[in-house]
Amino acid sequence: MVTFIADGRERVGVLEGEHVVDPREARALQLRSEGSAAEEAAQRASDEVPGTMIGFIEGGWEAKAIAGEAVEFAVEHGGLGRAAYPLADIKLRAPIPRPPMILNMGNAYRPYGIAGFSLKPVTGVVGPDEPIVIPREITDFGACYECEIGVVIGREGRRIPNDESAYGYVFGYTVYNDVTDYGKQMGGLFGSKLHDTFCPMGPCIVTGDELGDPHRLTKRAWINGQPATERSTREMLHRVHEFVSIPSQTLTLQPGAVISTGAPDVGRIKPGDTLELEITGIGRLRNPVIAEE
Repeated sequence: MVTFIADGRERVGVLEGEHVVDPREARALQLRSEGSAAEEAAQRASDEVPGTMIGFIEGGWEAKAIAGEAVEFAVEHGGLGRAAYPLADIKLRAPIPRPPMILNMGNAYRPYGIAGFSLKPVTGVVGPDEPIVIPREITDFGACYECEIGVVIGREGRRIPNDESAYGYVFGYTVYNDVTDYGKQMGGLFGSKLHDTFCPMGPCIVTGDELGDPHRLTKRAWINGQPATERSTREMLHRVHEFVSIPSQTLTLQPGAVISTGAPDVGRIKPGDTLELEITGIGRLRNPVIAEE
């Protein structure tokens, strides 16, 4: 699932090949085929199919099922021309442009326990093809990318058990880039991860039932088209359910919250680079890197 802009309006969509299908418009087509008048179909579709990603997440599996059936109808009955948009003609945004909270967790790839969490500001969120802006003060070692799985929370939860039942609180997964100023971090200063644009996410959210086991994925990075890093989530020493449970012992997780899971390695980026991060089964996130003016 994606968030995109078409005809000047932000929408939620479902990727179908080289198109993005608007499930609300697809639902209206489906209802009209069943005999509803155009105005009635549009109103029912608006009532049944959320118009934002947060709305979809809060709508749970019922909203997802209605949208899925509508998209399937549009594909099977040649309705793509009326409910879909070519990828080349739209702008993808971060799947959740303004998450209710972003939690940076300790690293899943390190042998010691997950060492707490911190909050990352929503001002860091950017989507596909939007720039990562390197602030003027970043020098020394510089800014680095961290290719991570972002866990998207599907329903409110507090004191979630640290076991397999925690996956019942997961809506899906996205590619999450935890950009960090390692010059500042090595100096022990707070704020190395808090700069604007330092939290690229996307290109989509893949729901948990579609992705399957998140611990069997390959993560790759390219800088300017050249391979940079390749690792596997099989290397994770801590499981996703731990990252859901641990912060919920302190605060209430909200639908649409995004939780990072850490990276086994990092790579340096600088202005002028084009960075691409890919996680199998989710997609590829591309961002140019520019200097602050």
